Amino acid sequence: MALVMAALLVVTYGSIQAVGNEHLKHERVAKMTSQASNYSNQVKQDGLQLEIIGPETVALSIPENKPGVNAPLSFTVRVTNNTQAPIPFIDDDALIPEIFGPSGQPLHRVEPINRQVGNREYHGSLVGVGQQTSQSMQGRLFWKNNLLQLILHRPTYDESPIDLDKSWSFDTVGPGDYQIRFTSETPTGTMLYVNPFTFVQTRQLEKIEVTGTGELVTPLANFGLLQPVGLNNSAVEVDGIRFETFIPEPLLTVPNKSDNSYQSVQIGMRITNNTLTSFYFSFYGSFAPSLVIPDGQILRGGYISDWMRGPEESDFLLVTPGQSVTFFPDIDLCWRKWDQLSLGVSDGSGGAWSFNELKPGIYHFRFRYENISNTIQQKNLAGQSITSRPIEKVWTGRVDTPFVEFRITQP
Repeated sequence: MALVMAALLVVTYGSIQAVGNEHLKHERVAKMTSQASNYSNQVKQDGLQLEIIGPETVALSIPENKPGVNAPLSFTVRVTNNTQAPIPFIDDDALIPEIFGPSGQPLHRVEPINRQVGNREYHGSLVGVGQQTSQSMQGRLFWKNNLLQLILHRPTYDESPIDLDKSWSFDTVGPGDYQIRFTSETPTGTMLYVNPFTFVQTRQLEKIEVTGTGELVTPLANFGLLQPVGLNNSAVEVDGIRFETFIPEPLLTVPNKSDNSYQSVQIGMRITNNTLTSFYFSFYGSFAPSLVIPDGQILRGGYISDWMRGPEESDFLLVTPGQSVTFFPDIDLCWRKWDQLSLGVSDGSGGAWSFNELKPGIYHFRFRYENISNTIQQKNLAGQSITSRPIEKVWTGRVDTPFVEFRITQP
């Protein structure tokens, strides 16, 4: 059944309350380079720009200290080629992360076992003049021997669970403000890459010999690790704004398969403004769901989009001091093709996430809220965009809410 692009907004009022300890509130690190863009941190070197893409405020929820519990995270690095010739950008283990703790000292880092950066064959991209390419580092926050650990690795689509021997590991992290940067290496060797002009016909990768050109380093970017607070540890607070995973009915019943019925599910995010300033919050494509299945693994959700719309003024809701807003995206539990029980989540902009092959059991769900835009497109009478208009006091940043449990049971 097609997902209806609709969402319910529930607004409530209440007194301003201090939530959790003050030192857990995420504050920007003063050492952050003030000249950096709000949406990226970049450095130029001989015509190259290396940047960590993302909003200035990034807050990650610390997972529960339970066996098998973990929280995914990711950082994206982009290179822009402003030189006069194409440049190689290596994919294989070329990004080296460095993290600085709340005290400003670098965290102890363990690199992947058998990491090879010598003269060998690599996979990568050839970045043309004036072009860009990006690369992500994914990872997990998890507990081991009562110590919170952070790992980062290249995205892999054929390994579950993650191979820790192929990951960068940082020990003994906790609540507080952190900074991260990446070094990109270009080693000597042979690089395999996709040539878009020939690959469609040949289906073959091309090879070029690469001579090591040294290192390119991003500036430091901020992120915070936040201890969950509130009822059932379902919320985190960022600079006085509380973000909460909200599941009012955590018991879901498998719908009847015979009549292709489905069950509407209420899973939402509650945002509470505990500051003295009013903020607008965007509900246009700003939510991305994460689902942990009963065996503790992160289930990769498929994303599809058959139409898109631009942000409209109605997508921005003003939340005044002491006010809360709860956003319920359109979510349903239903049977799809091949007798798959699926959880579908619309993103409000024309796309939808689908988590398939579900079975009865205990699941954990959370949202990532991310907004970097404060503009809407103004249209003429024909519905064509003619100009953009900024909206003042829009909250921008990225927050991963805590995972909250729900159950799927047989009828």
